[in-house]
Amino acid sequence: MKPKHILILILVTDIFASCKGPKEKIDISDGKISVREAQKIAEQAKESISESERRLAARRAKGDTVAMPYKELQAYLPDISGYKKEGGPRGSQMNMPGLAGRWSQTEQSYSNGDMRIEVTLFDYNGAIMAFTAATAIYKAGFASEDDTKRTGSVDLGLRDVTGYETVFKQDPRAELTLVVVDRFLIQMQSEGSSDVEALKNVARGMRLADLAAR
Repeated sequence: MKPKHILILILVTDIFASCKGPKEKIDISDGKISVREAQKIAEQAKESISESERRLAARRAKGDTVAMPYKELQAYLPDISGYKKEGGPRGSQMNMPGLAGRWSQTEQSYSNGDMRIEVTLFDYNGAIMAFTAATAIYKAGFASEDDTKRTGSVDLGLRDVTGYETVFKQDPRAELTLVVVDRFLIQMQSEGSSDVEALKNVARGMRLADLAAR
């Protein structure tokens, strides 16, 4: 999603906040968004943001505003069939006052011959509202394509999980980004293969339901 599209989403959310429309796939491959498409995005964004606000209020009521220690986060990294782990998982965390100062992350590299997969898991519990726009965009269901890549929203059929995929055409690469309950961000990158379905299978094998329940 290009910055200008994010800006458009923010603008149409304000303008068309009261509009109603069906959830349909939105094609922005030409770089333009029609008024009708903007109405669809705005309504879906409004619904998603309301849900995120309710989730944030519930967390705050429980005093749950700090990210998990990165050592605990490592337990949610996947094992990937046919791939070996390259060393142990890496991680870091920061717990400082302020919206953007409470986060943790862990990452693991995997290899299978010339093919590699990198999985990074972030916990942004202290900045949960930062994901409302991303979640709204992913839920909108859009697609974009040019000579170098194909991108689009992803539905893994898992509750509280939204995503976005990128398949590169000129290089054997693929990327998958998932947002879980507006708190956890999972980024997967493959090199040596553009099979994004393989990344989706890795995601389905992760303990996403356990993350969502935290």
